[in-house]
Amino acid sequence: MKQFIYILFACALSQTTLAGPTFTNISEDDFNSIAQDMSANFTHSSILGASSMGTVVGFQVGLIGAQTGASRTNEIVKRNAGAELPNLYNGGIVAAVGVPFGLAVEAVLFPKMTASGASLNSTSLAIKYNMNDLIPVLPINLALRGVYSTSGFSFSQTQSGVETKVENKNSVTGLQVLVSPMIPIVEPYLGVGILNSSNELSATGSAIFDPSYTASQSQKKTNSSTQMLAGVDLNLLLLKMGVEYSKAFGTDRYAFKFAFGF
Repeated sequence: MKQFIYILFACALSQTTLAGPTFTNISEDDFNSIAQDMSANFTHSSILGASSMGTVVGFQVGLIGAQTGASRTNEIVKRNAGAELPNLYNGGIVAAVGVPFGLAVEAVLFPKMTASGASLNSTSLAIKYNMNDLIPVLPINLALRGVYSTSGFSFSQTQSGVETKVENKNSVTGLQVLVSPMIPIVEPYLGVGILNSSNELSATGSAIFDPSYTASQSQKKTNSSTQMLAGVDLNLLLLKMGVEYSKAFGTDRYAFKFAFGF
């Protein structure tokens, strides 16, 4: 499990440290694009459908990995340094516990890791309520899920001979509605949601923002977005696998899960 975390971390850092991106002359539109890409990337995902976890109690623990398209941020990076940042990455250790009355608690943790002047960490949490006990006549699984995530991403760049640390902090909250058919083993599911995000970008060293936008070394942006989800959760006795597509904040994310549970 730890090896997977290091591989995922290496993928994320290879898009920054090896390509050598530089954030300079960031306009308000640029910052909004960065904020939306970061928000889409770090939004909570457990790749669990609308059904209850187990008859009485359920449990899962495993690994999740996700790739988010970052074409808007990539254009900013290429303009500033000719580097490439086509995708952002997220994931970590996923754990979920289901209890009676259709309730489940979910968590995804990516512990803070640092290498080559860059660091990344993220934590996301969720509470899901399956509504089939409340409305037993429903012919499908129906659930509500509240989500919360927080993340930090930083790297160093040299700008006009000055070493500058760039740091991005992001948080996302939201509410999702999930539906899935009542069939065993394979659970295809769909979901829609409303998300709200807060993103702060700051620098220590040289200025990274366009002076016509702000003279500050730190800016904060809030955004709202609808979310569309489509996924498949496969349950093979103790083995759990799944894939999920999500669209939010104007970009696409693809995720996979490999876990064990009952």
